[in-house]
Amino acid sequence: MQSPRDRQSTLVRTELADGLPAHVCPTSGGVWIDVALYWDWFRKQPGFPKPSPSFESLNPIEIEDDIDTPMISPSSGRIMRKCKVGSGLGFRIDFDPASGFWLDKGEYDSLLAHNLHDELHLICSPEYQLALVRLRSKQSEQDRFARALGEDACDRIAQFAGWFGGLRDRSIAMSYLMVCIEDRDGRT
Repeated sequence: MQSPRDRQSTLVRTELADGLPAHVCPTSGGVWIDVALYWDWFRKQPGFPKPSPSFESLNPIEIEDDIDTPMISPSSGRIMRKCKVGSGLGFRIDFDPASGFWLDKGEYDSLLAHNLHDELHLICSPEYQLALVRLRSKQSEQDRFARALGEDACDRIAQFAGWFGGLRDRSIAMSYLMVCIEDRDGRT
């Protein structure tokens, strides 16, 4: 198989983890993981079938090798999708559901360090990718409010909202809140 990163290089077989065969590009250091071999390995892992995907951090660690050019699967010849990893890791996995995963140099090690190396299938799922988009959208919205109102005001409003959300009858509480605001503003 030819390397998707360097078409002049032939991928060399290796083992990433105990029982996880892969192919590495000798020139770029990238790694190809066949999807069928990944599933064979994954099914033997402790905790199968309950991995726990996480995408809570929005402060990405960038890896320079994450290039925006289209990647072609060395196995199927199809263009691979670029899937954001999340969890504070600012790179993307190139993925073809029919053939496998391409990780640029350092990306597998980063996944391993964050205990995400066995979540490739989850990271590349449409549900996970949509959750990342929603999380980033929510963070962007919060940033806009913070710029408009200030961090302190936003923090106080968020604390109030947390308390307010726990009230038994929010519709009555909302009515009372509006009365208090109107009284404060002199509108009776």
